[in-house]
Amino acid sequence: MTDFTALLGPPERFRPAPPAAWQEVEAWIGAVLPADYKALVDSYGDAVLLGHLFLPHPRGGDPLLTFMKEERDTFHQAYDGHRDTLALAPVWDRLIPWAYHDWNGDLCLLVPPIEDGDGRGFGDGEWAVAVAYRQCPRIEVFEGGIGAFLTTVLGGGRGLPTGWPGGLRRWQSVDGSPLI
Repeated sequence: MTDFTALLGPPERFRPAPPAAWQEVEAWIGAVLPADYKALVDSYGDAVLLGHLFLPHPRGGDPLLTFMKEERDTFHQAYDGHRDTLALAPVWDRLIPWAYHDWNGDLCLLVPPIEDGDGRGFGDGEWAVAVAYRQCPRIEVFEGGIGAFLTTVLGGGRGLPTGWPGGLRRWQSVDGSPLI
């Protein structure tokens, strides 16, 4: 489990989503979400990371489930022509929107484990993160899950995904958040 306090400071949300809210989201998805993703959202959701990456919360101003449904439809409309050319084809209908970059319209997706013929695939049984770039329609996969993705993006590592501005606040609450 990733220590998000090292990346984002002390948790700013002290009322995690009730279990029923997560159950509703996971029932729609048809899978249990990774624990580190849920911990991130519970502690820091309904906020903006890096000045532009919107991270919804199940009980936030733009509820997580509504966000996921709307963004999945938009994603499928925009990228459906690419579905057969990507390694993501086996889980295309199970990709889960989790964040939206309002600088350029990029969408972050959770990628469920993909197993190939010999039992291996992305993440060796772990969830990965994909970024769907709106400006130049392509999808980049970051293995290692949400913790590894944010550690890379916030901690220097490989750096920001293509076209994301740097040097901005790591975390700030969405104006008027009901979670304050």
